[in-house]
Amino acid sequence: MELLDQDFSPNKKINFKKEIIRFLKYWPWIILSMVVFYLAAYFYLKYTQPQYQSKTTLLFQEASGGKGALGDLKSLGMGVSDGDELQGEAAIIISKPILQRVGKNLNLDVSFFVKGKIREVELYDKSPFKGQIIKEKDGFSGASYYIEPVDQNTYKLSEGRLLAGDRFQYGRPANLPFGTVIIDKVPKISPYKLKVIFGSMKNVVRRLESGVKAQVQTGLLMDLSLVGPIPQKSEDILNELARQYNIDGVNDKNIEAQNSAEFIDSRLGLISHDLEKIEGDKENFKKANKITDLDVQAGIAVNRLTGNVENIFNQSAQLEVLNAVSTLADSGKEQLFPTGLGLPGATETLLSQYNELLLTKKRTLKQATTANPAIKAFDKELAELGVAIRKNIQESRAQIQKRLGQTNYEMGEDKASIYKYPTQERTFRNIERQRNLKESLYLYLLQKREENAITLAVTAPKTKVVNPAYTTGVVTPNYSQIKTASLIVGFFFPLAIIFFIRILDVKVRTKDDIQNLVPNIPVISEIPFEESGKTLIEKNDFSIFAESFRILTSNIKFILRAKEIDKGGVILVTSSVKGEGKTTISMNTALSLSGSGKVLLIGADIRNPQLHRFISKKTKGLTDYLVSSHETVHDFITNSGLDKNLDVLFSGAKAPNPNDLLDMRKFDDMILLLKKDYDYIIMDSAPVMLVSDSMHLVDIADLVIYTVKSEFSDNEMLSFAQSFRKDNQIQNMVFVLNNVKPEYSKYGYKYGYGYYSYNKPKSKLRSLFTKKKS
Repeated sequence: MELLDQDFSPNKKINFKKEIIRFLKYWPWIILSMVVFYLAAYFYLKYTQPQYQSKTTLLFQEASGGKGALGDLKSLGMGVSDGDELQGEAAIIISKPILQRVGKNLNLDVSFFVKGKIREVELYDKSPFKGQIIKEKDGFSGASYYIEPVDQNTYKLSEGRLLAGDRFQYGRPANLPFGTVIIDKVPKISPYKLKVIFGSMKNVVRRLESGVKAQVQTGLLMDLSLVGPIPQKSEDILNELARQYNIDGVNDKNIEAQNSAEFIDSRLGLISHDLEKIEGDKENFKKANKITDLDVQAGIAVNRLTGNVENIFNQSAQLEVLNAVSTLADSGKEQLFPTGLGLPGATETLLSQYNELLLTKKRTLKQATTANPAIKAFDKELAELGVAIRKNIQESRAQIQKRLGQTNYEMGEDKASIYKYPTQERTFRNIERQRNLKESLYLYLLQKREENAITLAVTAPKTKVVNPAYTTGVVTPNYSQIKTASLIVGFFFPLAIIFFIRILDVKVRTKDDIQNLVPNIPVISEIPFEESGKTLIEKNDFSIFAESFRILTSNIKFILRAKEIDKGGVILVTSSVKGEGKTTISMNTALSLSGSGKVLLIGADIRNPQLHRFISKKTKGLTDYLVSSHETVHDFITNSGLDKNLDVLFSGAKAPNPNDLLDMRKFDDMILLLKKDYDYIIMDSAPVMLVSDSMHLVDIADLVIYTVKSEFSDNEMLSFAQSFRKDNQIQNMVFVLNNVKPEYSKYGYKYGYGYYSYNKPKSKLRSLFTKKKS
C-alpha cells in the first residue's frame, strides 16, 4: 500500500541515482552540446595562431678580487657580485634603450603579412621583401599598405595614405606621410602581393618590454623567455637582446675605464707637481743646514765632541806639567827635570839632554873643582840648555793653549749641531714623509693607469650565453587541454542550464517536491500523464492510468478503515485553483470505487460545475434540492450511466450564494441520510484558494483529497495547502499528484505492475540518435 510507504521526516535523503537519471534523460542534448563545443574547439584551434615560447640562458661573470694586476678590476665595472645586483641587471637587460637597439637592428617596426582565409600570417624571414624605417615623424603610431611588385626595380603601395605617386624603387628612400622608409627585395624569393605594416618604435619597445621575461636563477644564471607566433623571430630577438646587452656592458665598462684614465692622468699631473715642490724643499733644507745625511752627520758630531773632550783633558794635563817644569826652569837651580810625562817631544828631548848633562857635570865634579874648564863648559852648556828649555816650554805652552782654544771652539760647534738635530730631524722627517706619501700615491696611480689600459684593451662580454635561444614548444593554445575542456564544458553546459532552470522553476513536478515542501501531509497516489487524451478509466482497463486509480482507491480504503469507517465514507476532492484536475480525480476515483461498493458523486463546485464533461448533465441538482422544499434528495440523484454502482448528484443551477447553501443544515442532513445508502460519497468541490465554498465541506468530510497537478501547480500553492490544513485543523488531508509524466514518476520511463507496463515513446530528437533497423 502506498500510504504505508510514506516518510514524514523533513530530513529525507536525496536519491542521487534518481537525480542523475533525471538529468541523463537529456542525453541527446548533452551529446549534441559536446559535439558543438568540440567542433567549436576544433575550429578555434585550427584558425588560432599558435604561440611558441623561446628561451635563452645567460651566465654572469662574478665580480671578485683576484690575484695579480687585474685584482682590482671589480671597481671598473666587470661582473656582478650578488643576487641583488643580478636583480638589477634583470631590469637593465629589458630596459628601453637596449630594446630599442634590438628593434632597430632587426627592423621589428616593419612587418610583412600574407592574407589567409581566416587570419593574416606574418612571414618574417620568409618574406620576399625587407624594409626599415629611416625616419618617422612625431606622433606616428602605425600605418599599413599593400605592396606588390611592378617590375624588377619597382614596387607599388596601395590601400593607404600616400604623398604623391604610388610607385617606388627598391633600395631607395620612399617618402610616406609618416616618414621615410626603404624597402628592398630578398634574394632567391620571388615577390608577390603582401600586406606591410609600419609600426612606431615606441610601440615595438612597449611590446618587447611586456613580452620578454627575465627570471633570475641560482648560480648567477638568468633565463630570458619570449612568447610569440614565430619561433625564429623570438629566437632572433633573444639572441640580439643578449648581444646588445653585452655591447652595452662593454661600452659602459670602456666609458668608466676612460673616465678613470682621465682621472688618473689628472691626478698624476698634480702629484708630479707636488713631488717636484717637495724635492725642492728637501734640497733647500739640506743646503741651508749643510746636510748631506742628517743621521751620519749627527753621529760624526757626537764622536768628535767626545774626542775633543778627551783632547782638552790631555792638553790641560800637558799644560799643567809644562807649567810645573817652567817653574823649575825659572828657579835657576841646577836640578833634574821630570821626563816621560807626555810633554811634547822637543821638550822631552831638551829635558833629557839637560838631565844627562847635569848628571855628567855632577860625576865630573866628583873628580874636579868648579874652576875646572870642563866644569865651566858644563855650566855654560847647561845654561844654554836651560834657556832653550824655557823657550821651548813657552812655545809648547802657547801651542797647547792654542789647541785648547781650537778644541773648545769645535766643541761649541758640535754641541750646537747636536742641540739643533731634533728640530732638523723633525722638519726633515716631515718633508720626507710628504715625499714618501706622494711618491707611493704616484706609483699606485701609475700601476692603475697600466691596469686601466689593460681594461680598455680587454673586450670580454659581461655575460656568457650558456644556451643560445631555442624554442621549447607551443604554450598557447593548449590543444589537449582545450579539447578536453570543450568536452567537459559541452557535457556540463546543458546540465547547468537544466540545473538553473530547475532552481528557477517553482512548479511542482514530482512526489518528492511535495514531500520536501510539505513533509507532514502524505501523497497517496501519483496519477500519470495520459498521452492518448483519455480522461476516464474503463472496465477491464489494465493501463497504468487505470492502475494508478486502483492504487488511489486502495489507499482511500486503508485510511477509512483506519478511522473505522466501513460505510458511508465522505471524501472531499479539492485543489488550490481551477485546472488542477480535481474533477477528473473525483470522477475516476468514483469509477474505481464503484467496483467494490455503491458510490455517490456530488458536484459540490456550484460556481463552476464540471461533471457534465464526463456525464450527460441533468437539469436539476444539489442547489435545486437545497433551495426546494423537498424532503428527499433521491429525486435529484441519477445514475451515471458509466457503472450501475455509480450515482451522480449534479451541482444544479448556478446560485449567487453557494457558500450559504453549502452551510445549510439541510445539506448536513442530506449527507447523513446518504451515508446510509452509499458506501462512498465523493464531493467534487470548488478550489479552496479562490473561494471559501469548501470550508464547510471540510468539516463533514472523512478524508480531504487535495489535488496537485504536476508542471502546473507551484510551490506557493503547496504552502497555501499547508496553511489551509493548519488553519482549519484538518487531520485527514492527503495529496494526490495528478498528470505526472513518466520522467517525474518514481518508476521512471517504465511502469510495471504485473502484466501492465508503460514505455515512453521516443522523441524526434532521440530518434535522430537511434540507428534505424533495416
